[in-house]
Amino acid sequence: MIDAEDAVQDTLVKILCLDIFIEPDKLRAFMYRTSIRTYINSYNRSKHYQKIIKNLEKELETAAFLVESSPLPKIIEQLSPYYNRLLTAYYYENSSTKQLAEYFECSLSKIKIDLYRARKKLKKQLEKAGYDQWLL
Repeated sequence: MIDAEDAVQDTLVKILCLDIFIEPDKLRAFMYRTSIRTYINSYNRSKHYQKIIKNLEKELETAAFLVESSPLPKIIEQLSPYYNRLLTAYYYENSSTKQLAEYFECSLSKIKIDLYRARKKLKKQLEKAGYDQWLL
């Protein structure tokens, strides 16, 4: 919500940015109308943002539930520690292949090959565990 100081400041900024001349006897009414419109606009904007925040909170709760109920973290843990760290860093931490190559101190092509092999092993583990719907 907007407080009084912000409303006054926004009103004065709007008036100062105008390229029109306002007669002194009409200035008070103009400032009053401008401040009312500024308040209404900020109120509507904050109401709109509140709706967006509520929707995002619901989506985050749904996403968190899906991640918690996902078999992927448990199955990734069953892979070797190297493949586990590689897949976790690449998919969950959004590390690039270049960053992974620097972290593991190896070539970029080795990281790409190891990611391919890790995904292949993950696919086998998912099939073995009966999670065929997770495979594309």
